[in-house]
Amino acid sequence: MNPANFQNTWVVFCLYSQERAIRNYQQLEALLEILLRSGVQGILLVDNSSGALNAEIHQFTCLSPKVRQISGSNKYGEFSAWVEGIEYIVEEHGAKSFILFNDTVFSHFKLFYWKIINFLGQIERYSMCETPIQLGETVNLPYQSAVMGVSHNHFVRSALFYLNEPASGLFVAGCNKVFKQAEGAFRETNSFEMLKHFFNESGVYHVGRWLFSGGWYGSKPYDQFEPRLLELKVTAIACEHLTSATCIQHGGKAADSNLQRNFKLAEQLRLMTALLVGNPLFSFKMLRKLKRK
Repeated sequence: MNPANFQNTWVVFCLYSQERAIRNYQQLEALLEILLRSGVQGILLVDNSSGALNAEIHQFTCLSPKVRQISGSNKYGEFSAWVEGIEYIVEEHGAKSFILFNDTVFSHFKLFYWKIINFLGQIERYSMCETPIQLGETVNLPYQSAVMGVSHNHFVRSALFYLNEPASGLFVAGCNKVFKQAEGAFRETNSFEMLKHFFNESGVYHVGRWLFSGGWYGSKPYDQFEPRLLELKVTAIACEHLTSATCIQHGGKAADSNLQRNFKLAEQLRLMTALLVGNPLFSFKMLRKLKRK
């Protein structure tokens, strides 16, 4: 791993759940330490908890002078936090690419050491691309769909992902477009008309089935959804889909990071051997933290 390849890369970490931050603190700390060792220019913590996480955030900022914090508006959950974080960093530090995640990351992934190292290795390979690259866990749609008029058949889930410079610009512009559209969408009284503000008919069917008919663990009928939660879920889904769709539309990729794939034993051994032979990202202390529950 060459730290020079991460010199213009910042991490934006959105926090909003005290329960998750406390439960996964040591794993989150290990992930931040690995990212710092990889050579990232800095880490920005965006606090969407209205101050409830002051103690935990203070502990994270003590890891390195490279770790900073700002308060987030929490208007549209983690996506508004990531947009606010990117805009702040670009203005203050001129960063060109970003690794984004929130405090649900260890709920989504079993982040074994070799998976994180493999993810960072893929970032190195994609960092020089001139076309938009979004790298994360891809989800294939059952049929071609369209979000805000842009066609796509897969998207990158937003638990942990990377954006190069062209993709980060598309991400910010796309999210702001979704946020503006949301101002009128949630006045609708039925789910189909509400989702049509963002998706074509096939997209409405896919998202609606996931949200309202059992696809998601928190699924419930439209009229039983708490309005604020519904707003956050739908805007997040629209931002996820639109970012991937526009990267592809502009000749780039929404690429799979293999974070969810089960690595074969030979792959695990190869990556672990690479870690043990002089790799600056490796320490047994961080390995123990990642495995701790």
